[in-house]
Amino acid sequence: MLISNLCVKRKFGTVADASTKGHKLCVKGGYIHQTFQGGYTLSPLGYKVCRNIERIIREEMDAIGGQEILMPVVSGADIWKESGRYDKVDVLAKFKGRNGADYVLNPTHEEVVVDFVKSVLDSYKQMPFMVYQIQTKFRDELRSRAGLVRTREFRMKDAYSFHLTQEDLEKFYAECLQAYYRIFKRIGMKNVVDVKSDNGDMGGSISHEFMLLHEIGEDTVYVCPCGFRANRETMGESKICPVCGKPLAEHRGIEIGNIFQLGDKYSKSMHLEYTAQDGTKKNPIMGCYGIGVGRAMASVIEESADDNGPIWNMEIAPYKVHIVTMADKTGESDKLGQKIHDYLTEKGVEVILDNRDIRAGEKFADADLLGAPVRLIVSPKNLEKGVIEVKYRHPDYQHLANELPIQNFEQALDTLLGECK
Repeated sequence: MLISNLCVKRKFGTVADASTKGHKLCVKGGYIHQTFQGGYTLSPLGYKVCRNIERIIREEMDAIGGQEILMPVVSGADIWKESGRYDKVDVLAKFKGRNGADYVLNPTHEEVVVDFVKSVLDSYKQMPFMVYQIQTKFRDELRSRAGLVRTREFRMKDAYSFHLTQEDLEKFYAECLQAYYRIFKRIGMKNVVDVKSDNGDMGGSISHEFMLLHEIGEDTVYVCPCGFRANRETMGESKICPVCGKPLAEHRGIEIGNIFQLGDKYSKSMHLEYTAQDGTKKNPIMGCYGIGVGRAMASVIEESADDNGPIWNMEIAPYKVHIVTMADKTGESDKLGQKIHDYLTEKGVEVILDNRDIRAGEKFADADLLGAPVRLIVSPKNLEKGVIEVKYRHPDYQHLANELPIQNFEQALDTLLGECK
């Protein structure tokens, strides 16, 4: 990809109506465009990051037996009335079709997934299983904030598991909790904790929120060195650890995921049944598990970015390698830059080439906003030395080589990229 052809407009200077560092950088880097208050169009850059996050989520959900499905954004109001939530969920957006039928924009998909599972579940022999999707949601929030951290329309991974017993649910719930930690680590988040939380509109008994500890977070998280963690709703007014009796440390947190043990709340109210081993009809036990994709992208920026732009790891970066060429009279820099670009493209590496005839400072400022982990600089000075200069946006890679030989650069690049894991 040539940067001159990239359908992205990078901005410099003050960003109006952006209250956080991450939101400002998303706008400056051209990752998002506000279409309406709380709804954003993702540019090719933003969408690449989100697709990479989705790939990680899919890999980890598949690894614990998840089966991907896709449910509709809109559903009939009848299933929400059947579950008893139609008049209880304050963010539920309702509308009428031209035929007079009542519809909702799904803020979550418990009702829809139960309706689907009714069509496939017959016997106890089919359980346990988990289905998941990555789909658009709409929540009629009173306010949005911090770009993709809190929106009205968003993409979310939501998963739903079905079990014969509470014990089996608890076993899978623990597996999913660990899968979430793997996902957040691969995405590049560092200060993530799980905390016990209130189930709220979801119902059920036990639930956990995954919090990225960060000063812009809306939630309050209490943490004790003994390992106890909880949110404000769970703790109430107490600031003392109920386990060891020591004072709790108070942090701000961004909610980046949640998991719930739903029990039979939805299966019973919506009459989802299976035939048990003894021939009787029973309601399966359910769990659900959510991660906001756009919020994950925004949270990585909030936690990791510097003043110049996002800092992506190799797993989620929109481009893994950014080639910057400095013009020379012979055109050799541009020729080598194009040669490196073509080689990496053939190898399946996401690479972007900046061979524009502009000042070096502008090129480097744009490169910081794109945030590719590896930056290759081809200049007349480096050509004289017979090397390609290497700079790293991500701190995990800065111990690696800062120069590559031009001769046999292919082998040197393969080795370098193999080390950037």
